Amino acid sequence: MNSVQRLERARTKRQRRRWDSLTDWARVRVRGILTPIARAVGRLGIHPNTVTVLGMLLQIGVAVVYGLGYITLGGWLLLAVAPVDALDGALARALGKESRFGAFLDSTLDRISDAALILGLTVHYMSQGAQLEIALLLISLVAAMLVSYIRARAEAAGFPCKVGVLTRLERIVLIGVLSALGLPIVMIWALVLLSVFTVLQRIFYVYAVSRQEDMDG
Repeated sequence: MNSVQRLERARTKRQRRRWDSLTDWARVRVRGILTPIARAVGRLGIHPNTVTVLGMLLQIGVAVVYGLGYITLGGWLLLAVAPVDALDGALARALGKESRFGAFLDSTLDRISDAALILGLTVHYMSQGAQLEIALLLISLVAAMLVSYIRARAEAAGFPCKVGVLTRLERIVLIGVLSALGLPIVMIWALVLLSVFTVLQRIFYVYAVSRQEDMDG
């Protein structure tokens, strides 16, 4: 193998190790764990879309717990039910039932789950009359929806856009861990700042990619 080939191989390995988000990294890392679980679930005759709907319902249940003011309990419950989100995709692959509708349904229900969690927290702080926390949570809600929308709109225009410091997995981990640790105020500030940053990050990323394409063209 000559030096050029070695350099090319090293560059390829570096590219394979680079992940656009924690979600991509986690999906690969846990695949070995999820696959046998998915196969076992598949033998029960459960459809992947059923798991998708179940995951949403469980997170709505956590949102209700948040709304009732049980923030720490809600955090632990969220961490317990969150893995169901990853199971539907693994089940679809195991059964050979991957479909465009399944991907569409998963993405749509994820947005509902995200909104429910943030609104559940908002309801709790509304009952406390905490105006600042309410405002921050509503900004977080809008930013979370924009993070998803920007990716969808960018990919529809032909630009890849998976980058972001706070994509869905990171958002769920942040909400779950910090609320479980009894740090809801820290969680709210981290959620709003990182969500807004991710919106800007994706906008500038798409801009940079489009500029590079224009220059290459």
